[in-house]
Amino acid sequence: MKSDLKLQAPKPFFERIRALPELRISKHLIIVMLLFWVYMFCAVYLERLTFWLIGFAAKSAGADWLDDFDIELLIELGLTVIVVIMTLICCRMIENRPLRTMYLTRRKCLPDYLGGMLLGFAMMTAVILIAWGSGAIRFEGTQPLRRPVIMILLVFGWLIQGFSEELTFRGWLMTSVGTHHALWLAVIVDAVFFALLHMNNDGISLFAIGNLILFGVMTSLYVLRTGSLWGAAALHSVWNWAQGNFYGMQVSGIPSGSCVFRFSQTDRLEWIGGGTFGLEGGAATTAVLLLASVILLLLPTREHNTEV
Repeated sequence: MKSDLKLQAPKPFFERIRALPELRISKHLIIVMLLFWVYMFCAVYLERLTFWLIGFAAKSAGADWLDDFDIELLIELGLTVIVVIMTLICCRMIENRPLRTMYLTRRKCLPDYLGGMLLGFAMMTAVILIAWGSGAIRFEGTQPLRRPVIMILLVFGWLIQGFSEELTFRGWLMTSVGTHHALWLAVIVDAVFFALLHMNNDGISLFAIGNLILFGVMTSLYVLRTGSLWGAAALHSVWNWAQGNFYGMQVSGIPSGSCVFRFSQTDRLEWIGGGTFGLEGGAATTAVLLLASVILLLLPTREHNTEV
């Protein structure tokens, strides 16, 4: 099989989406993008409102567990299930298309997911080794596992969070744009919107924005190459978990809390380590994401057997 730089192999899948009766995906790119931002505004503020209500109820009951960073992070991660539910509803009720068109396939879902988990951990470990070897970050030591239940729950929290973003961006936005437009345009629009979602994060920089776009491109290619969302969702989740709760670094500007190992930024080579935004704002991440993207571009596309 030859490499597919022009993304021709996934096109029959999108042709089948276009052929669906009573499909309601707009052919106008601007309308699709505007609808997506309205959706994201509603989803984010519904999450914020729910979190505030939980905090208000906890304080009214005299509980102080929201002052615990790990508990707060766990609740915020868990609440991304709201985005999952809203995205699935929008796909079915607004665009009138089956969930299979979001690359939610049953074929090889478990092997794809496990493979994505291993790849996400390997990629983040590579980023850590590059940054550590250059002197951009330092190793502070190991952390005692004081609350194993919380640590396990945080793993599941990151699994939900990673799936929610991959479902929304790669499963929904990319496929919506790609149905009536060139796939490379769909990949770029999806990746740029993904980066814009993180604009309010602490420590955001031009370098970080570039890496976020590159991450969006890489995971989009992952989905298009494999014909499945599961691997990309697992990669995204474990990338975040390993970065924060395994290696103890900031995750897109968010502090890590409890972790297995603790690494921290040094006072030099911020362009490699990422500074206050964390590793995703530095060249160590750029190198790993570029390598992964090039490999995905050169690899042949797996046959898309996803029926719609």
